[in-house]
This record gives sequence, C-alpha cells and structure tokens, in this order.
Amino acid sequence: MTISRGELLIDLEALRHNLDVLTAQVAPSQVMVVVKNDAYGHGLVDVTKAAVESGISWIGALDVPTALSLREAGISSPTRIFAWLLDPAEDLEPAISASIDLGISTVEQLNTIAASSAATPARVHLKIDTGLHRNGATPEDWPELVARARALEDQGTVEIVAVWTHIAEADDHEDSLSIARFEEAVAVAHDLGVPSPLRHLAASAAGFARSDARFDLVRFGAFVYGLPPGDGPSAESMGLRQVMTLSAPVSVVETLPDGRRRASIDLGFADGLSTLAPGRIGVAVHGRRHPLIDPLEVDRAWFDLADDNEVAVGDLVTVWGDGSAGEPTLQEWGDATGTMSEELVVRLSPRIPRRVI
Repeated sequence: MTISRGELLIDLEALRHNLDVLTAQVAPSQVMVVVKNDAYGHGLVDVTKAAVESGISWIGALDVPTALSLREAGISSPTRIFAWLLDPAEDLEPAISASIDLGISTVEQLNTIAASSAATPARVHLKIDTGLHRNGATPEDWPELVARARALEDQGTVEIVAVWTHIAEADDHEDSLSIARFEEAVAVAHDLGVPSPLRHLAASAAGFARSDARFDLVRFGAFVYGLPPGDGPSAESMGLRQVMTLSAPVSVVETLPDGRRRASIDLGFADGLSTLAPGRIGVAVHGRRHPLIDPLEVDRAWFDLADDNEVAVGDLVTVWGDGSAGEPTLQEWGDATGTMSEELVVRLSPRIPRRVI
C-alpha cells in the first residue's frame, strides 16, 4: 500500500495480545478497557469491538457522549459501558435509558437522576475520594452520598453497582494509604446497606503491579495499547506490545551548502509531533536510525542522513513503532521529550490517516 503523506497503523492483534496478558495478570479480577480520547488515538469503535470480541465485558468511556456513541455503534448489553466525567448540567436520561453505568460523586448528581423520567433504574458507581482529589465524595460526605443512593435504590430509581475511586499510582506509600481509605469507605457502605458492591480502584500501573489494589475490577488504559509509564519498565519487559506505528514516506532529500545531507517527511508539529524531538530522538529508514534536526516545521520534520546515501524519496520512514525493525518506541519518544507516551499519541492530528490491521 502506498502512503501518500503519513499513516497510523493500528495492530489489533497486538491489542488482543495485550488484553490476554493483562487479563491473566489480574485474574480473578475483571478488566475494564478504557477508551477515552478516541481510544488513546487508536480508534474508538475498532478498539472497543476488538476488546468485546476478546471477551472484555467492561468498557470505560470517560463521558456520556462517548458512551452513547458506542451504543449507537452496536456495543450493546451485556457489555457494560462506564462514564464518570459528568457535566453538572447534563441530561442523564439518555445514558440511563441506554444502560450506561454512571460514576457518581455527589448527592446533587443523585438528585438529577431522581428527577429524570427514565423508565429503568440508573446503574451507579459511588465514588469516594481517597486522596487524589479527582472528584469523589470526601470521607465526611461519604455517608450522606451512600444513604441517598440507598434511599433511591429502595424507590427503584437507582441500582448501586459499585464503589470506586482513583489513586495517583505515583508513590507506593500514598497508594497504600489510598487503598486503606477505600476499604474503610466500602465498610461504611456495607454498614449503610450496600452489602457487596463491585469494587474498583486501580488503573494500569497499580493494577499490573499490586495484587492488593485490584479488588474486583481493574481499569486498564495505557497498558492496553502497549504504552508503559515513562522511566519505568518497558512494554516488552511486561509482555506487552505497542499497538501503534507511525510512518511516512521521504518527501525531500537534499544536500546543504556545507555538504551535509538531510531528508524530510511531511509530518510536523501541526500533526502532533513534539517540538522537543529534534536533537533528542530519531526516526528509522531501512532499519537505521537518523536523528531529527531543527527546524521542526508546521507540516515537515527533517532528519540528518550523515553518511547514509541509500535514502531516497518515497522510502518509508518509521517515526515510532514497537522497535522490532530498529525504530524508536513510544516509550523512547516519551523519555526523550520528557512526557508520557500516552500524551504523544492522544495529541496526534486526526488528519493523519489510520489503518487497522
């Protein structure tokens, strides 16, 4: 296949492999595949369908519009779709009617549900703040939230599905404190009449590394796509495979007045490439790496050819991939530019064509 400008190649077989690894790692806990930000730039519907076909029964959509778009794309019950970023003024009736699970942090959100005219109970996951301060009821407000949810459950307006939280996954000690606070909140909920809710706390890093953080369900985001944390273990060392490859053909080869040779691809910072990349990371042609050099332009990136006389216009340049053909990985890009690999993929421009295999 000829690439006219650039291309994102999405390897669903690699994604399915990662799901097998992650599912085995956290068993008997269940796995939720998080597909926020267009499945981290990998394609919302394609990734979700691949996950469901692989036996995943929980999808984390982040917000209600994304969750509803998945229902419209044919992701039907019994697959559970979870949305937790709720607009205070949002009409939740369409989500309730579509059997979308909702992350609830406040009594006000419960009152919004109670005021809706949905014909079915809203499936709610009650969130306790255990220290990250990313929504969630405070420990002081937690009993009131649970009590209001129980009252609405008795009225048939809600179904309490789960108790959950976010943790920072940055410090083992703080995460241990968060786990302890979470267990205390579950005990309070039990005493208030929620006997055995589904419990979920951990995302990728803690879920993979700590058995005490897994509870009943682990929310995996970046690891699904083979995107490990910066300055941490590599995807390969965890048995994961990078799902995305970014490539483009050589568009220009030229010799400068000082005799240096350089080449370019028609991808630049408008396409999402980091302006910090020149001088810190390279690209690969025919399995050989060439450093990116200034200037990184709006829609063009230059790389140094040095003594390589084999590169010609039309040759395929791999910006990043799984490293199997000598190209840099996304983890290398992240480490070189001082950011997380997941940030690199979500800021890519939608104008780059995406091909799924």
